[in-house]
Amino acid sequence: MEKKQTRFSEIRLPLELSRSELVRAFVREAALLEGALPSIATQTAEDSLRAWAVLCALANGSDNASLIVSSWRRDVHCRILVKGHARFSRLAQSLGDLVRPDAGFSIRERGIDGWELSFHRKIAEEVEQLERFDLAIPQEAATAASAEVRIDLPTRKDAAAIARCFLDVYGHNYVHTEVFSPQRYWSKVEDGALIPVVARNEKDEVIGHVALEREPGAIIAERGEAVVVNAYRGRHLLEQMTERLSEEAQKLGLTGIYALPVTIHTFSQRNDERAGMPVCAVLLGAAPETSHPKDANYPTHGQRQSYLMTFRFLKEPPERRIYAPEPYRAVMLGIYESLGAKAAASQSGAPAAENSKTKVSIDTRGYGKIHFEQVGAKAAIELNQAFQDILGLGARAVQLSAPVDDPGLPLLAEEGRKRGFFFCGVGPAFFDDRDILMLQFLSDPLDLDKLQLYTDRARELVSFIKGDRPAIH
Repeated sequence: MEKKQTRFSEIRLPLELSRSELVRAFVREAALLEGALPSIATQTAEDSLRAWAVLCALANGSDNASLIVSSWRRDVHCRILVKGHARFSRLAQSLGDLVRPDAGFSIRERGIDGWELSFHRKIAEEVEQLERFDLAIPQEAATAASAEVRIDLPTRKDAAAIARCFLDVYGHNYVHTEVFSPQRYWSKVEDGALIPVVARNEKDEVIGHVALEREPGAIIAERGEAVVVNAYRGRHLLEQMTERLSEEAQKLGLTGIYALPVTIHTFSQRNDERAGMPVCAVLLGAAPETSHPKDANYPTHGQRQSYLMTFRFLKEPPERRIYAPEPYRAVMLGIYESLGAKAAASQSGAPAAENSKTKVSIDTRGYGKIHFEQVGAKAAIELNQAFQDILGLGARAVQLSAPVDDPGLPLLAEEGRKRGFFFCGVGPAFFDDRDILMLQFLSDPLDLDKLQLYTDRARELVSFIKGDRPAIH
């Protein structure tokens, strides 16, 4: 597949309050060009304007900033790039009270003297567009049980039928809203951001869908947007579509595929087990309680929703040398063994640098991330500041991560445990082809016994997490 260039709009301006109206107008118009509704474009512009005011207050009179507006997956993004590491070092703290609770936000160091702020919002579709689809989904179970089904690549004309499948199972609550917009959905397919396959019945009707979602330049992709209409469940269609996706991913030269099966039921977990995708992490409290199919009452009600992370290598992985924190050495080596990857634990060493390189982000569902691209000797101070920032931005659950081959990883894990972080799992090739160790923190109560788990491996990992969690409180 030919790789297409990501579309974006960009402007560079002096950091002056007098430019505020120009900032507002540029961001709004650029967001509209990316397909955002007028209300979403206006909200994105307001988010950026608030950040602009904070940046201007910290500027020295000669600073400039670049504003870049683009779209990715279901979001419209506005990024602001500035120079001046020291002057803007407390941006997250300064912006905490200004960021709207329904807007995603991230901040990271850029180069040796810069920062990058990013705001993102869902490109929501109007209800009228959802309701105009004909909901005549194949529902005759007796016919479905014996009907011929084939796995195929979709065409543009299938986009509306794909939307009907998601409406049938999820109603209007599905998190990936681009599936309800044929134009925006197919635009992502053409851009290479979405690699879908579908299942068809004997009448050539679309009765299932699954896709790989790939960020620009990434060597792994997420298997998501999975759905099979009710009348055709129990026929291993998700497994068959996943296998076809693996073939497409290998053509692209990807290292692996991961998935985030829910824990409100075990249907997708069973598919991952049959598809050779073992569990490598458990993401607790990653989404609001309402993130589930329509008209459903699940055992996990009353708490935020959790996901498993499963992974499959598409090519023989090289041996890993990891700096495993002592409390997690055995469980990390066990995860690598289940993934079919050799790993050897190195002796603990000192951080390779004085200062860390960090990124802080939070999505629209209240799930925050603190990622240490590099762990420095001052990790304790830097983690403390990042943790305060992410909680100040409204995170209900927080993931802390760093590369497993960083000699400072044991120090970071120790400092994280002091602050209430506990084991989450391993993310293979999740950071520039490097694996990461993930810890997690919860602000809200969560009963792990409510999670619906299919494999012994998943139950063992959750049991380990359950034991690690109270040990550090």
